[in-house]
Amino acid sequence: MSLSRCLSSHFREDLFTGTDIVKMIVLVSFSAISLMLTAIAPDYSAYLICPLIYCIPILLAALWFPRQGLWVTAFLITGFALIRTYLSVLGFTIDPVMTGLHTMIFFWVFGVTTLFSQDSNLIASRCRRIVEEARDAKFLCDSETLRLVCASRQCADILGYTAQELVGIPAEMIWADEVDKVRFIEEMKLEGYIGNMEMTLRAHNGDARTVLLSCRALVPENLFECTVVDTGRLQDENKDLIRSNGRLMELIQQSNDIFFMQDTAGRILHFSWLRSPDYGFSPDEVVGRDMDCLLPEDLAAQHMEQVRKAIEEQKSVSYDLDLVIADARHTFSVTVAPYTGADGVLSGVVGSARDTTEVRRQRLACRQMSWEVDQWKGLVTTLSHELRTPLQPLIGYLQIIVEDPGYYGLPGETEKLLRTCLECAGQEQAVVEKVVELSLLTMDYVDLTIQDIPLRRLAGSVVSAGGYDTKAQIYNEIPEDVRIWGDPDRLYMAVECLVSNAVKYNEPPEKVWIRYAGSNENHYIMVCDNGIGIPGDIIESIFRPFYIGSTEKRGRKDGRTGLGLSIANKYILLHGGEITVTSAVGEGSTFTIRIPREV
Repeated sequence: MSLSRCLSSHFREDLFTGTDIVKMIVLVSFSAISLMLTAIAPDYSAYLICPLIYCIPILLAALWFPRQGLWVTAFLITGFALIRTYLSVLGFTIDPVMTGLHTMIFFWVFGVTTLFSQDSNLIASRCRRIVEEARDAKFLCDSETLRLVCASRQCADILGYTAQELVGIPAEMIWADEVDKVRFIEEMKLEGYIGNMEMTLRAHNGDARTVLLSCRALVPENLFECTVVDTGRLQDENKDLIRSNGRLMELIQQSNDIFFMQDTAGRILHFSWLRSPDYGFSPDEVVGRDMDCLLPEDLAAQHMEQVRKAIEEQKSVSYDLDLVIADARHTFSVTVAPYTGADGVLSGVVGSARDTTEVRRQRLACRQMSWEVDQWKGLVTTLSHELRTPLQPLIGYLQIIVEDPGYYGLPGETEKLLRTCLECAGQEQAVVEKVVELSLLTMDYVDLTIQDIPLRRLAGSVVSAGGYDTKAQIYNEIPEDVRIWGDPDRLYMAVECLVSNAVKYNEPPEKVWIRYAGSNENHYIMVCDNGIGIPGDIIESIFRPFYIGSTEKRGRKDGRTGLGLSIANKYILLHGGEITVTSAVGEGSTFTIRIPREV
């Protein structure tokens, strides 16, 4: 192994930091200065000063690199002795007693410094940078008591402490199981190293953390350097990842969209399409092949152009692809985006394709329907004008004639016929007005004029204006203080329709009750009668346009058009409410209008 690769491996193992290199340079510099000063001491009469310089590198070596401190001291003492011996041979006066005394002083400095540096605070100071800057979760602990000396932030996070809180914490607060603790100590004393031993540590909140512990003994420092891997967290993250991947794959497999992956050369790495069996191929058949196995040559080239664009620009690209499948033309909306592997290297693209053919058809159908509605609105407007225009003068002239038939010299029989014509024309005019109103309600938006309405007064005006109290006994039982929010004109017409039907489909003694009930959310207006009732099999049909009741009654006598309830119901629906009915044949019916308090 080359020197550069060896040093690189040391750095990856966090044995040295950038600060350690600086310390080595300082140590080598002081060692060289000490040896050089010893060599030139006779020329400058510096015998007393030179030996003191040796104490500096010896002191620094004992503090910074205690495991190599003895070797550094031995090297310096050997160099000191050899230089002194060489000077003696050259004829310089060298005192052997002082040489021996200096040698003993050097060893004494090394010994005292080494013993002093075993204090836990000094060890933590020396090792804290290595541990704190480590990429892994690490801690240092005393080899005898297992009391923590320092810990990295990652280790503190696993145990729920801060790094400062872990300093000096006793082993009993960390090791959850005493048996694990004893086994750990025995293994470390026996081997001096442990690799991935499963342990249970106690977190700050008392929870047990299952971890893998890898430790080595730092013999000169009497410390254990340990690396922690939280297997519990890895298992949870792995389970979450598996569940997420499972849900993602389930969604992909259930989606009608196409999902694919391609490498930078264009080969298909993954392909998923729920509808692929419908077109006679399996996704596994295309994996490992180029896109031209799925697309015609020109479309495959167009797709690869977009793939290269996504890779070169490092951003997602979207485009539309027109393709004929099974003799049917389809349009796909395709999106491709670059993706990188775990090593950060660009691996290819991921993409999706959605068949937007049906969406386009629906949009076209909506535009067609909108056009048809506009045409129908114009037709209704035209028809209403064309139908109303001839009826108005016809009814006007007939009204003038029948009011004074003698003036026009008409016999009684002719007058009777004209009155019948006037009555029929009036009925047709009512039908035209209601048809136009219903058409506008069905096709167009109606803007309500919401006001505060005194309900009893509104019901009273309906009864008096229609003269219904002359045809039946009307009981207005709505309290005086009841007020509701709504469009007065639309509500008037809805109540008028119900009262009109209650009077029209009644039998002696003809009675109609108009009542009110309220709740926290709704108003209820009820119109009850003692009339003929409605058979249960036709109750759901009475709100249909032009429905009268039975085929034998379709002569539309008495001005019946079958539109009143349909229009009334739409007015109430505009208020966010509804009309319901309960009825018994021969006993009568109750129509109930429900309107929300907040329209």
